[in-house]
Amino acid sequence: SAALGGKRTYFSGEYEKYSWHNLMSPTITGADRVILYRNALENMSRNPNIPPLFREIFNGATLGFTDSNTLNLFLREIDKIKQSSGDSIGDAYEYLLSTMGSQGKLGQFRTPRHIIDMMVELIDPDKSDKILDPACGTAGFLISAYSWIKKKHIEKERLDSEDIEKIHRNFYGFDIEPNMTRIARVNLFLHGFKSPHIIEHDTLSSEDHWDDRYDVIIANPPFTTPKGGVTPHKKFGITSNRTELLFVDYIASHLKPNGRAAVIVPDGVLFGSSSAHKSLRKEIVENKKLQAVISMPSGVFKPYAGVSTAILVFTNSSNERTDKVWFYDMKIDGYSLDDKRSKLKTSDIPDILARFKNLDGEKDRKRNEQSFFVDKEEIIKKGYDLTINKYKEVEYPIVKYPPTSEIIAEIKKLDREASENLAELEKLLNETNPDL
Repeated sequence: SAALGGKRTYFSGEYEKYSWHNLMSPTITGADRVILYRNALENMSRNPNIPPLFREIFNGATLGFTDSNTLNLFLREIDKIKQSSGDSIGDAYEYLLSTMGSQGKLGQFRTPRHIIDMMVELIDPDKSDKILDPACGTAGFLISAYSWIKKKHIEKERLDSEDIEKIHRNFYGFDIEPNMTRIARVNLFLHGFKSPHIIEHDTLSSEDHWDDRYDVIIANPPFTTPKGGVTPHKKFGITSNRTELLFVDYIASHLKPNGRAAVIVPDGVLFGSSSAHKSLRKEIVENKKLQAVISMPSGVFKPYAGVSTAILVFTNSSNERTDKVWFYDMKIDGYSLDDKRSKLKTSDIPDILARFKNLDGEKDRKRNEQSFFVDKEEIIKKGYDLTINKYKEVEYPIVKYPPTSEIIAEIKKLDREASENLAELEKLLNETNPDL
C-alpha cells in the first residue's frame, strides 16, 4: 500500500497480531497483554516490514518485567504521544529516559541535561563538524549537539533534507553496553536520524576506529574502573588501567587539527600523583591548548553519586598551545545539591557561558574571585595540578584585637574576680559546715 501512496504497514501477515491496535485492544487481559508484548519484542527482529535499524535494535530484546499494571501504564503513556510530530516524540523519549534515570534505572549513565547543554554551548559545534561521544550512553550529548546546530543553522537557513542528512552523518557514538546502544539509536531515530552511527564498541580495549579523528568530542566517561581494571590496547599514550584516565587520553588523541573537546572528569584526574595522572595532565597542558577547568559541586550527580567533578575544555590547535588556563568555581548549577535536586531560582551556568565567551574580559580578575586565569608556568611548577583550590586565594576577614596591654589587664581583672568568687564560696561553705 505504501507504493501506491497509502500508509506503510509495519505489521502484516504473521506480524499483524503484534500491531498497536491489537496490543491496546480493550478485550485483552493484563496477563495476555504481557505475553503478547513479550512475544512482539522477541520476534520483531525477524519482521521484514520494519526498517533495518529497528530489526537490529530488536535483536535479542526481551521484556525485563512481568507486572501487567506497569506495562499498561507504560503503553498508555506511549499511546498519548503516538500521533505527535517527530520532535515531540523525540522530546517525549528524552523525558522517558530522564524519568527512568530519576528512578535509578539509568542513573549511572545519565548526565543532567542542563550540564550537557552547557558543555555543548561551550564547545559550540557547527554543521560541518564530525562529532563523537566515545561513551555515549543514551546519546544525550549527541542530541543536545544536534539541537544546538539546528538552532544555529537548520531553522535559520532553511536547510533542505539533503543538507540535514549530511549533518546527521557527522554524528558518532560508541558504547560498550548493548542496551545503551539500542536506546541511543532509538533516541537519535526519533530525533530524525534515519541511520544513526551508534556503534557497540569497547573504546578502551578495541583498536577498531582508532585511526578516526573528529572535530568535536564531548563526553562524560565512566568514573569507576571495573574490579581488576580494564585491559587497554597498546596505542594509548599513558600506561594505566583506570577508565577515567584512558578516556581522556583517547579524546585528546582523536581530535582533528583544531578539533575541540569538553569532558567531565572526577577530581582525581586533576591532582592524582601517579605517573599516568601526571603524564595525562602534562600532555593536555603541553601538547594541547587547555582553555578551561570548570569545577562543579559534588552534588551535581546526586542521587547517584556524590563525587566532585570538573569539566576540561581543550583544543588540538595547530598553531597554539596552552598559555594560560581559565578556572571557574561553580557553586550553584540551578538545582539543590541534596538527593532531591530541587530546581532553584539561581544558577552559575549563565555566568559561566557569558564569561567563557568573553575571556579577554577575564584577564584582570583576582584569585579570590569566582573565575580567574593561571599562567602555564605556575601550573608546571605545581606538577600540572589542575585543582582550582591549588590556585584560588581565600580572603579571611581581618579581625581587630585591642592592644596587648588591654588584653593583659582584662585577664588580670578576670583572675581577680575569679579569686574573689572562690574566696566567697569557701567562706560560705565554712559558715554552713564548719567541720569541712
